[in-house]
Amino acid sequence: MTTNRRPVIVGVDGSPASFGAVRWAVDEAVRHGQPLRVTHAIAVPGAFEEAADEHEVALHAAVEARNWQPGLQITTSTWCGSPGRVLVDQSQSAALVVVGSRGMGGFHSLRIGSVGLQLAAHARCPVLVVHHAERWASPEMPLPQRQPIVVGADGSAHAEFGVELAFAEAMSRGVPLIAVRAWQEPVHRWGRATDLGRFATTAHGALAAELEPWRAKYPTVPVELRVIQGAPAPALLDVGRDALMIVLGPRGAGGFDDLRLGSVTQQVLDHASAPVLVARH
Repeated sequence: MTTNRRPVIVGVDGSPASFGAVRWAVDEAVRHGQPLRVTHAIAVPGAFEEAADEHEVALHAAVEARNWQPGLQITTSTWCGSPGRVLVDQSQSAALVVVGSRGMGGFHSLRIGSVGLQLAAHARCPVLVVHHAERWASPEMPLPQRQPIVVGADGSAHAEFGVELAFAEAMSRGVPLIAVRAWQEPVHRWGRATDLGRFATTAHGALAAELEPWRAKYPTVPVELRVIQGAPAPALLDVGRDALMIVLGPRGAGGFDDLRLGSVTQQVLDHASAPVLVARH
């Protein structure tokens, strides 16, 4: 996370999930010394412009945020335009954008709404998607504090953004970090036996080497390495089931260079129960 005074932006729509997202955004802003900007977007046809007359939703969320953290610097804004477009635009000057996985719109069977996916694919800063954010809409429900942070590390440049962000989050929270590397058995050819132990050992050594510079930079963060045979998304979802959050790059190794969001990141966003932090750079 950057240490400048760019704001943490949280998108609100008046739903319980958006109030839960506000609590996560307040926590992030306080821990990283950032101001908070509460943003509401009204999806109506017309110009993309600020709408001061429709400000009640953002103001109400800001009042609640001030009740939780009276000393936090908070501003509000309300815009006409699609919520995804508004927040992507605002992300250009933000340190972090926080949203609930689903707000008032969409289908209840969906784990993540279109706004979260649009941000994960196009934002110009890290994006925190808080799954089931309504769990934390009330201040009586404490935010998770001691669970580990899980990060996916496949050796790609995009994954390294996630590793860096995960170490910074773990240090700021004083929690351990679990780094996950998935590997898959190669296709058998000509009836040759595969030495699976050798592949696992190689994957473990590569993961340890990639994390070494970050362990040196963040020596107080306890780190556990998990090298798992199987597809990456199920491995991350399994390890991250009880995590404080899962941190990923926007895409990993493989796929097409012009993809904004990789299939593993999208699967984790679709199915995770924990908040997911996408390290857009």
